[in-house]
Amino acid sequence: LSHSSGVEIGFGAMGGKCCHDSRKDGPASAVKDTSRKSAHNAFANQNKRAFSIGYKSQGDDADKFDQAFAKVASPENLTAANLKAFVDLLSSEQAIDSFEEPMHPWAKDPATVGALAGTQLAILASAEDSKKEGEASVKNAIREAGAIKPLVEFLKSKEEDRQQIGVVALSFLTADCPENTQEAYNNGALPHLKGFCDSPVAGMRAASSTTLRNICVEDPKYRAAFVKLGGIEDLVKQLDTQEDKTLKHADVQLEAILNLQDMIEEAGDNPEGTLVPEYAELAIKAGAEKLLEALTKNEDSEVATSASEVLAALESFKEEQGTK
Repeated sequence: LSHSSGVEIGFGAMGGKCCHDSRKDGPASAVKDTSRKSAHNAFANQNKRAFSIGYKSQGDDADKFDQAFAKVASPENLTAANLKAFVDLLSSEQAIDSFEEPMHPWAKDPATVGALAGTQLAILASAEDSKKEGEASVKNAIREAGAIKPLVEFLKSKEEDRQQIGVVALSFLTADCPENTQEAYNNGALPHLKGFCDSPVAGMRAASSTTLRNICVEDPKYRAAFVKLGGIEDLVKQLDTQEDKTLKHADVQLEAILNLQDMIEEAGDNPEGTLVPEYAELAIKAGAEKLLEALTKNEDSEVATSASEVLAALESFKEEQGTK
């Protein structure tokens, strides 16, 4: 049986806002701006206002998915009550035979209706930036529908599509949404996300790192837990990423630099460039200086400038500590 579901919600900003849009004020900003969108999670349809999913599957769960899809055909219908239908389908193991087109540049297409439901929640969360003034937060509605816990469970799955969809969905849901980051943390997301920092899939490494960053900037306790797991070392490794055809390499490099910067800088009202001594030392021991020095010669000006900024902060820290 062939299914084709379509809605017109306005997904123009579906992951399309680049990570470097968050630092327009440059290094002179008095207060650190923690808002940032990942550059690596865009869906294949991100430039289409009318978004549709064409797929082949047989069974009741596909019918339930189509019915849930039809209910969210306009922004005012993106309520927790309507979104719960997708949450209830997350556990579905009903197989999907094929899709009309790939849904994501690097993540595997959903193999089951459950994974497809997770993908739909990710798509809806990614459209948050395009909502009109006065419209309720889709991310909050998805959390209220009970999605965070089962999406964290996706990270623990043996199925690669569920793992990847879980990371992509959480990357959108945790961006600029403290309640979602808290729930992801409380449901044990950190160690599983950290495990994907060594994934052979470049997009998975990048998206996992940025999701971890989203969580950790919300609470020093979350950041301390990540650091205790060896997280600083993982973020330093991301500075030496290899080019991948599914991603814009300069964006990957820039996001890796900014993720590390956000993790080692003091939080709150401290001026940008003020480092947490323990975290700065870990970054230095992990070889951050050498990798950042190489990135200062990058042909992309934003990559080079950001690398120079973080490198200068580390060198200044060493001077203050008398360890240079």
